[in-house]
Amino acid sequence: MRFLFVLTTLSLALAGCNGGEDFSDATVPGCPAGAGCNPSSRGDVLVELAGPHVSNLGYTCTGTNVVFFTSDTDQQSVDSNGNVVTVPAFNALCPDNSQGVEFLIGNALFEGNYLSLGSIEFPSEEAYTRYAVTVADLKNSPFREAASDAQSRNVAALIQGLDVDPATPDVVEIPDAVHEIYDNDPETYEQPIDTAVYADFRSNWDPFFVAVNAQLTSGSLAGMDPDPNVPLAEVERANGYTAAGNYSFRSCLIITCRDDNPSSAAGEDIVTINLPGRLTNDTALGQPPLILPNGKVMGLGFAARGSTQADFKQELVAFTASTAVNEKLQFENASVVSIEPGGDTDLAVQGRFLNKIVYNNFLPENGVGKTDIELNYPNLGSSLASGDKGQLTGTLVGDAVELPLSGELEAAPQAEPDQTIIDDLALAGPFTVRLMRACLSQDAAADCTAIPNPDIETADDGSGNYPPEINSKSVTEEQPRADYYGSDTFCLDVITDITSPDYGVVMAGPADGSCPTSAANSWAVGFITRTLADSNSANISLLLAPDAAQPDVAANFGVTIEGRVDLDDACTPMYRTGDNNFDEGLRALWVDGYYPYIQQKEWVAALPAPGPDETNDVNDLTEDQQEMLVAISQGAVQFFAGAPGGGCDPLVP
Repeated sequence: MRFLFVLTTLSLALAGCNGGEDFSDATVPGCPAGAGCNPSSRGDVLVELAGPHVSNLGYTCTGTNVVFFTSDTDQQSVDSNGNVVTVPAFNALCPDNSQGVEFLIGNALFEGNYLSLGSIEFPSEEAYTRYAVTVADLKNSPFREAASDAQSRNVAALIQGLDVDPATPDVVEIPDAVHEIYDNDPETYEQPIDTAVYADFRSNWDPFFVAVNAQLTSGSLAGMDPDPNVPLAEVERANGYTAAGNYSFRSCLIITCRDDNPSSAAGEDIVTINLPGRLTNDTALGQPPLILPNGKVMGLGFAARGSTQADFKQELVAFTASTAVNEKLQFENASVVSIEPGGDTDLAVQGRFLNKIVYNNFLPENGVGKTDIELNYPNLGSSLASGDKGQLTGTLVGDAVELPLSGELEAAPQAEPDQTIIDDLALAGPFTVRLMRACLSQDAAADCTAIPNPDIETADDGSGNYPPEINSKSVTEEQPRADYYGSDTFCLDVITDITSPDYGVVMAGPADGSCPTSAANSWAVGFITRTLADSNSANISLLLAPDAAQPDVAANFGVTIEGRVDLDDACTPMYRTGDNNFDEGLRALWVDGYYPYIQQKEWVAALPAPGPDETNDVNDLTEDQQEMLVAISQGAVQFFAGAPGGGCDPLVP
């Protein structure tokens, strides 16, 4: 295998549509897999400590001598450029020249005394503008440790024990007396935070709690729970949500990876694999993979190899059902396999997320500069464990490879969604979901109904769920779309067991439309990404790709849906996530990355053999076939409480 830092000349053929508008803004420049990274500018950084949220927690930004405290309300501050910015509640704000943030109790100003609870180390050059973290990230940043690690457990218990307001169980309110008592007499109260035996840790800190309570003029501290599992539960739930979100994975995109292949005309092939698939200019082809709060990883992409465009081969690939990240954010039982007939890709995936990014510490043979990890965490370049480096190993489109892999967060969910709203959503379920597609002239008129709100659903600017025209024919009606295997309706339910790692996860029932009732007929396909109390609504992100080996086990394999459920409506319809679209009633969009691709390949393969030096492609298909490929690629979502045919079903007259 040879790796060269030049642009890959092969491009992928299938274009996708990105209808995503969920999650909070989160972007990172990133380093292409295996390419040398050049420094890039960085802005101010917000850090949100979750599990639970904490008000009046001290923090200082590395390289500064100023102490700040988190607040339970939005605060105004000034960024590094002198602009007034809003610091969201429970967030720490650090300037662009700081290399991290340290959380503390006490006073870290000048000669002040404080107890460090741990810190987050930012990448030197390429940082996100926002991070959501838990105490499990504070001990050994940029690595996440297990929540049950003694220091993580103890810090969680200490913080939660300092709460003075039992009326807000989801928020820890630390009184000023905590900081004053510690600052005035640290020699008396300082104790290790990594004590192995939890009972000893509680006992060691008892005098401090007594002293703080004696100074309080009203109320008292909650105190550390005698059961360590109580504070751990908060951290573990937050661990799931702060690791979840949309991610992208790249290999051999900006660099050229040449694989020796005796069967190739040139004796070697250029190879690449990306999830989602990408053009050589890094344009995404389809929707990004999704990591759920329970660690499950789902996503589709493309693997390709060839020495010339003439012998170029491409395969649609997906993560296997067992692919997950563990509590330390390491890939576990992870693989990517081909999901199209006759495919021959099977790759083991390894790597670990360090502050939301998988680094590969790889430089091609003609590379210059530093590797991705050397640029961002210079001290880790020589010590990053082999298993923590991003890598793909196995068969890619018929031949063995070993490739560097990078991964990065594309969009993050709310770190602490509202439990009441999640519970209300679950009580309204189970839900029926039906994907609607544009009706075509070839469809039976009896199967079609008028598209509601046509001005926005078929908007001229393409912002709706349907194009205004398909092949110069107006789109005015819709009908249920069956997937590749014939399923057209499916059932979803929401997990609300606060003690379960599946909390907030959305489960799908079988492809026959029945609802999920047990582990045997349930598949995790998404989660509640955000709750909005002011509009009594909840955002849901779904990627219906639970099992690459059995794409027909649940309906609509390869479909992505991002929508916002209106809980003020008893039928709980789902709309787009943006406020304007939600208020106008623009239904959620679905986008399919599987069925159109497979169907197109089948139809093209069934065409008469082309002449010498010619190839068949989509332009050789019939007009009806080309129109159908457009129609089955995206459309509107019918999402409603109850069973098909019930009072909430939009298709019931």
